[in-house]
Amino acid sequence: MTIIKKFDTEEINQKFPKKYIFLIVTSLLSLVVVQIWTNNTAVTFGEKFEQLSKLAQTLKMENQILRNEIARESSLEVVASKSAKLGFSKAESIQYIR
Repeated sequence: MTIIKKFDTEEINQKFPKKYIFLIVTSLLSLVVVQIWTNNTAVTFGEKFEQLSKLAQTLKMENQILRNEIARESSLEVVASKSAKLGFSKAESIQYIR
């Protein structure tokens, strides 16, 4: 008795099933979509970060301007001239109450 094995061409072609090809293609497409979404999100966050950095710089500059104005307005010369305009004068005699 001899055993003869037939080689089916379908068996040779079916070594790599179609479901694996489908899974690989689907995985690659989903990875591409995730990569595109990640890039768009990163760009959006970059733009927001840039806007916030510019706003922070503007606020720091405005804060420094306001501090300079407060220092100028609270100087002794300015306070003395404004008090003189309002009619205040130096106390000539100081009285203490016990």
